[in-house]
Amino acid sequence: MKKLLPPILLIALVAAMAFSCTAEDAAVAGISIFMILCWGILAIIGLLLLVLWIVMLVDCIKRSNDEFPGTGEDTKTIWLIVLIVTFVVNFWWIAAIVYYFVVMKKMPRKK
Repeated sequence: MKKLLPPILLIALVAAMAFSCTAEDAAVAGISIFMILCWGILAIIGLLLLVLWIVMLVDCIKRSNDEFPGTGEDTKTIWLIVLIVTFVVNFWWIAAIVYYFVVMKKMPRKK
């Protein structure tokens, strides 16, 4: 029942607005609801990307140097710097996606 309450309240709000307002007010209400839904979807995507970044950072910290693709000794350090610096300059989601495909997908961790 708790899961059904928000959609029911939203439908009731829209119905109440439709019966008691002009066409212009209804259009504004519709646009407002659309914007709220878009913001909610973007917020969920942002949270999922943040969780992905955290998982990639933890994976990078826990991996040993020989578990990284490439031959350099400082590959782990470079990836840690990239992940942290991109978080500071607000490109963390790009670094997390690149790390996933370049490191995690290519060389899964040994259990």
